[in-house]
Amino acid sequence: MVDVAPAPAPEAIDEVQGDGARPSARHGRKSKESAARPRHFPCFDGLRAIAAVLVVMVHTSFASGFTTRSSAGIYTARLEIGVSVFFLISGFLLYRPFAASHIAGGVSPAVGRFWVRRFLRIVPAYWLAFVVTSYVMHADKVRPGWHALLVYLGLLQVYFPSQALTGVTQAWSLCTEVAFYLFLPLYAALVVLGRRSDRHQLRSELVALAGLLATGLGLRFWLLHFHAPLAYVMLEWLPSCLDLFALGMLLAVLSSWVAHRGVEPTWLWSPVMPWLSWSMAAAMLWAVSHLGVSRLPLEHTAPARGLAQEVLYGLFAFFLLLPAVFGPQRTGVIRGVLQWRPVAALGIVSYGVYLWHQAWVELFVRWTDELFRVSWPEMFGVVLALSVASATASYLLIEGPILRLKDRLGWWNSAPRPGPLLLQPEAAPAAD
Repeated sequence: MVDVAPAPAPEAIDEVQGDGARPSARHGRKSKESAARPRHFPCFDGLRAIAAVLVVMVHTSFASGFTTRSSAGIYTARLEIGVSVFFLISGFLLYRPFAASHIAGGVSPAVGRFWVRRFLRIVPAYWLAFVVTSYVMHADKVRPGWHALLVYLGLLQVYFPSQALTGVTQAWSLCTEVAFYLFLPLYAALVVLGRRSDRHQLRSELVALAGLLATGLGLRFWLLHFHAPLAYVMLEWLPSCLDLFALGMLLAVLSSWVAHRGVEPTWLWSPVMPWLSWSMAAAMLWAVSHLGVSRLPLEHTAPARGLAQEVLYGLFAFFLLLPAVFGPQRTGVIRGVLQWRPVAALGIVSYGVYLWHQAWVELFVRWTDELFRVSWPEMFGVVLALSVASATASYLLIEGPILRLKDRLGWWNSAPRPGPLLLQPEAAPAAD
């Protein structure tokens, strides 16, 4: 691999970002307006940085030969787990405005505004990376013809087995992310139908998320029974990954509920919680590494083992995100590291790191002519440095200016019509 976003899921600029008030029974129930108000989650750029580094590590460890020749390869092969982190980040940050408005009974984010922001955040930077890495650097293999070019530019290659592993190969997860962006507002419009109270809506949200979780895991288990190429490709489609997005959306619903009620469980504020949560994440990584899954990509996996792998990937990301969602966000070593400026800066350009790193892996192999025989630390260091440089240039020259352009669009700041209906063209207070 996104956001593989591997993966990132690129919502670094315009997400709703964290509950920061200390829980207190004196606060009581918050008003609808304050409950649905955008909040700041300052640790998420740091989480993106971690996910991006994991993705670079898994690709460089394989290309250098470390994964297959070293006993530690059972761990580096599973660093693809960073893709799961990107998917959960997308599920949380993008669904939270919807969940907050649903539970509080407020105005839902406008669908048009949501989709335009996603387009501006994803597509221009991807188009630039695709054109440069494919036709200037010649690091990507692309199929000829206008039809193939439209498939690449439309982020549709994951749906064409003959093109799935061409172009920006890690963009399979980006294709899945884009499908999630299209799916999310429609799902949100359905789950809020028939809302009667905040508690009723909470139950509806949890039941619907359980359905998404079961759909993703069930479909993956079914597809793993087949050896056909199409079945392998379908494992990368959104329906087979819904369980990962659902876990992020679950955090969004629980976070919105806590903010709406104004009281957060005391144990979430314990200074031990981040350490315990990340210890659980480490345990999930250790467990999946010893599951016996092949170190080689695209190898067939037994259905039961593949299902266990998916569950452990999701739990790893869930526990990694937990301290960034709940508790005091300005205290503690773990949260401090996630907000440390160099780490946060890497998170801000993580989308570009994801887009460019595989091309630098290909060029490094050409320069050294040592596929599977080079030092992994050497390849990782060079590829990461070049990827960060490319990502920074992309952010300064393309991503940042385009995102600032949206603020100069006259229709963008139109006031929303009152009411809970989702399908409104105007901007909504809780959007993004």
